[in-house]
Order: sequence, then structure tokens, then C-alpha cells
Amino acid sequence: MKVRSQITFASLAFLITGSSLLYTSPTSIVKAETTQNESKSLQTSTLQDHNSVKQAMGETLQLGFPGILAKTTEGGKKWGYATGVANLSTKKPMETDYRFRIGSVTKTFTATVVLQLAGENRLNLDDSIEKWLPSVIQGNGYNGNQITIRQILNHTSGIAEYSRSKDADFMDTKKSYTAEEIVRLGISLPPDFVPGKGWSYSNTGYVLLGILIEKVTGNSYAEEIENRIIEPLELLDTFLPGNSSVIPGTKHARGYSQPDEASEIKDVTYYNPSAGSSAGDMISDADDLNKFFSYLLGGKLLKEEQLKQMLTTVPVGRNGIEGYGLGISEIKLSNGVSIWGHTGGILGFSTIAGGTLGGNHTLVVSLNSLGRDNSPNPFKNILLAEFNK
Repeated sequence: MKVRSQITFASLAFLITGSSLLYTSPTSIVKAETTQNESKSLQTSTLQDHNSVKQAMGETLQLGFPGILAKTTEGGKKWGYATGVANLSTKKPMETDYRFRIGSVTKTFTATVVLQLAGENRLNLDDSIEKWLPSVIQGNGYNGNQITIRQILNHTSGIAEYSRSKDADFMDTKKSYTAEEIVRLGISLPPDFVPGKGWSYSNTGYVLLGILIEKVTGNSYAEEIENRIIEPLELLDTFLPGNSSVIPGTKHARGYSQPDEASEIKDVTYYNPSAGSSAGDMISDADDLNKFFSYLLGGKLLKEEQLKQMLTTVPVGRNGIEGYGLGISEIKLSNGVSIWGHTGGILGFSTIAGGTLGGNHTLVVSLNSLGRDNSPNPFKNILLAEFNK
């Protein structure tokens, strides 16, 4: 079956969310006119008033983001809202049905495939990575015999984050990377800790999981995600772009970045996400992500035992994050509600997607900017408003 990720266009490159963006979302300094668009097709009456969500989205926009969109599902009913601009030059308004780069939300898809393979007894989560990928994680303080698949999934492997390598240049928007190159960048740095003795967000580990999926199945991680998740769920706006710099179609905002206050705002819409690989290269839209998390949290993608393991968390030592499971985090809101999902940041876009256990209530929010990681969390108040008891 031909995978849409194999479509190739001109290349540009990427910077995936690291640990800072997973838990501290960015803010850019762009100033945008506020416009509002409430999706007419999604004005279905829901179980709650969404005025507080609109207000929270407006407040996030005032932090300096160009535009923001959100869609929710609750009890089978949908609601969507967008405000701000999709294009700073033309002032075209943001729309709720736009596609966007999802960054590290990709990890939940990758983890789901690995857990499905575990449920099929094709691998064991407590297998060493050395068993499947001999000699790949060895040397410079690493011993693949001591690192398990489970530890890679929950970021307790100690494998270093490749974006910290002096040889990594993810601001080069034209560079392509192979998964093997990315892993070598990561292990060129010493381990963060002895496997199982700490927690540190590792994109390197999730790129390694993509290589593992191919070793186990004979297919690329992109083909497995396509065949196991995208096609069965009919996620028609979800793509694995490979080296393509294009967001398919015209239904998408421009993506912006401003690395620091002294820098000009850059349009990074065209961007080769190969540096993200199975850790963060995917493109989707809010409807597809809501459907994915509804199915996942509703137990329709994983067997009971594998879902239980996915939702078994380890402490991460970060405020507001109850723990990290296998490709998914538990965000404990101040009102006591737990949201299971993932954030994602890649040049041009910031995203959060997830919902409550059972999959009855989900939310996706996307911003068309990636800013600095010392900014206020732009998603916090939106989550509180949507999941207020």
C-alpha cells in the first residue's frame, strides 16, 4: 500500500519539541489583529457553555501568537472556535479546519504502534533494545543490554537528547536527516543517567523506536502508523510527510518562529520535518486528533493490558504534570481533572491534544507559532476552561 508519507517535495528542516516545550509552551512576540471565526458546522449545542474557552483563547492570543484554533468533542457532540490570523501578511483569519504540524504529538502515534506490537506478542516491552538493534546503542557510556523498550517509551532510558549536540543544526530549514543520523547525534553525548534511574525527555529515544518498528515489522514506522491507525480510523487529514516540506493542500495557516527578541519573525511554513522522524514529524488537523485520542482513550486501539501499561506513569518532577506514561502524559489540572495527552512543538506550530479517560471528552488546540520556552503556558487556562467541573 502506498503511504502518503512517501510523497516527496522540496526539502526544508525542523526543530522538534524537547523537554522544555513538552511542559513549558512557548510564546512568540508577533502582534496580530484579532479576528474570530466560530465554525458554523460545529456550533452544535454541547454540555457546557464555551464562552470561558473563547475568553481563554483570546487571552492566549494576546501573549503575541498570530492565531489559535481549538476543537472539542464531548459525548459525541463537537464544537470549534478560531481567533487571530493565519497569515500575518494578508491578515487571513484562522480557521478551525486547518491542518498543522503536530510535533511531539507524533510520539503518541509511535507509542501506540509499539504497544500494538506488544499486544500481538511480536515484542516485549521489557526486551532490551540490544536484542532488536544489536550494537546500535553501545559505547560512550551506553549499553543497549541495559535499556528496555519500556524505558525508551517513558523517557527513563537515559539516552541523551540529540538536539543538544553541537553538530545538530535544526534551524537549517533545508537539511534532511536519516533516523540513523539522529540517533548517532544523540549517543555522541553521554547518557543523562543510568537506565531506569531518572527521567529526561528524549526525542532520540523515539526516533530509535521508529527504527525498532521497522526491524520488527519490515515496514517503516510511517507505513505502520498509516496501516494501523490512519486508514482504519479514516484520518483523512493526517500525514507522515517524510522529507516533504509541504503541508498538503491549502487548508493550513502559515507557521512562524522568532527565536529571540532580537530576531525578526520568520515564516517557516515550508519545513523539512525529517529531523523529527518518529518523534515529531506528523501533520494533522483537530478533528483527526480528537478522533485518535477518543479511540485511544476509549480502548479501541489497544488491548486492555497494553492500554493499562500506556497509562502507567513515572514521575517527571515538573509542575502540573502528574506523570509520563508510554507516549502519553497525565496533566493534573487545578480543579482535580486529569487530562491524558501530549503537547507538540515544531518550527511554526505549537499543539496540545488529549482528553479524559474513556475518550468521551477530548480537546485539540493549535497555535501557528513556536516561540521561546521561558514564556507562560498558553494552554493552561484553555484546558481549565474546557474541562472545568
